[in-house]
Amino acid sequence: MKAENVKLKNKIRRSLVNDKLYGTTTLGARGQVVIPAAARKDLGLNPGDQILVMGHFGRVLGLIKAEQLGEIIKAFMNQWSGTRMEKVVKNFAKKIPGDLLRHKNN
Repeated sequence: MKAENVKLKNKIRRSLVNDKLYGTTTLGARGQVVIPAAARKDLGLNPGDQILVMGHFGRVLGLIKAEQLGEIIKAFMNQWSGTRMEKVVKNFAKKIPGDLLRHKNN
């Protein structure tokens, strides 16, 4: 179990090293924001993509492509199957509306 925790911590550490700040954007009168071009390119965001908008800690706004969230949840479920965290992930997934977790290829 300890080796798995070390692997997970290393994955998180590597992902934080790859985090980028793409600049700022302004919230328009109709609640719209423009995602900087560099971010759209790096993250593979295209017109028509469904984006989930999440809040965290009542202060952080997060955006993620719906299909990618499904992949992440699936990976978490595989990692935490049979543990207490499995229930946490399942409860989180229940909050996601409709069929947003389905992959385009399914």
